[in-house]
Formats: sequence, C-alpha cells, structure tokens
Amino acid sequence: MVKAKTTILLVIFLAALIASISVTPWEYGEMKKQYSFQPAKEGVRMPESGIGDVGAELFTVYMFPFELLSLVLLAALIGAIYIARKEMA
Repeated sequence: MVKAKTTILLVIFLAALIASISVTPWEYGEMKKQYSFQPAKEGVRMPESGIGDVGAELFTVYMFPFELLSLVLLAALIGAIYIARKEMA
C-alpha cells in the first residue's frame, strides 16, 4: 500500500515538473537582461555581479539544470536516509 502511495505521489510530482517545463518560454536568443534592480540614476555604478544577477540567471537561463540538480540531490538524500535506517535495524 505504501508503494502505491509513493508511486502516485511520484507521478504527480513528475507531471507537475514536466508541466512547468513545458509552459516555460525558452526563447533566450533575443532576450536581453532587463532586471527590475537596474540603477535609476545615470552615473551610478552597479557591481559587476551580485546576488540579484545570480538569482535572475538561475531562474531564467539555468532553470532546467537547476531543477535537474534538485532531483539528483533529492535522490541522494533519500538514498542516504534509506542506507542509514537499514543499518540501524
């Protein structure tokens, strides 16, 4: 019974992930960097890199690798928990 519930939850999670990937606009060739945190005044020097730039790039250009890495890390975490519980029993 537990395996059936786990399988159903896995299918729902993967369906949501595939749906979010399929509706994401992937047109990066013509996309220019226009972030909301651009300086309003002329002559104000912005840092060459910052947390805003990293966040914007992570959730626009690198969204698919980010999600893929999160699934790999989740699998590693579940595997580590499984191994730890197996040795205790």
